Amino acid sequence: MRAILKGAVLLFIFIMTLSVMSCAKTGDTELFVHKSPDFTLTVPKWVDQKASQDPNNIFRRRPYSGSATTIDVAVKDLPVGRTYSETPTAFKNSIENLWKGSDVKILYEREIKLKDGTQAYEFEVKWKYEIWPLRSYAVIVFKDNKAILAVVTSLLWVGDSLKQFPLSLTLK
Repeated sequence: MRAILKGAVLLFIFIMTLSVMSCAKTGDTELFVHKSPDFTLTVPKWVDQKASQDPNNIFRRRPYSGSATTIDVAVKDLPVGRTYSETPTAFKNSIENLWKGSDVKILYEREIKLKDGTQAYEFEVKWKYEIWPLRSYAVIVFKDNKAILAVVTSLLWVGDSLKQFPLSLTLK
């Protein structure tokens, strides 16, 4: 029994290492351009995916079909009076209700400035989808009564090489 458990743990570590290595190849990028509201985002040249369950999701890519790692971009109408600090809780509720995620925890949240000086908000959420431990890193910007949300989700953690994509958001 102990040998089987050791083998299963080693197999899990090997699979996770392969997953992280494949996602680390983010050097091949392109510029995603959106109109109304006008913004750009540097994105990896991964495989385009069909729209998610969220009707406001305008962009989704994965390194390969079936990967747990995704980059998503959504544009939503900004609810009257919504503040940046309310966004992580709304995102948490969306994971629980739309994605049926469990054990959802907001790890941190803070105001930031993007490279172009735009006021933004970032946060990271830890959650489970079925048995899979996931992390989602998000950057949100408000413009023209819209909320622009760029999110990277991956197994176990989201490294700096993946966080660079949401952080590349630039308003026009």
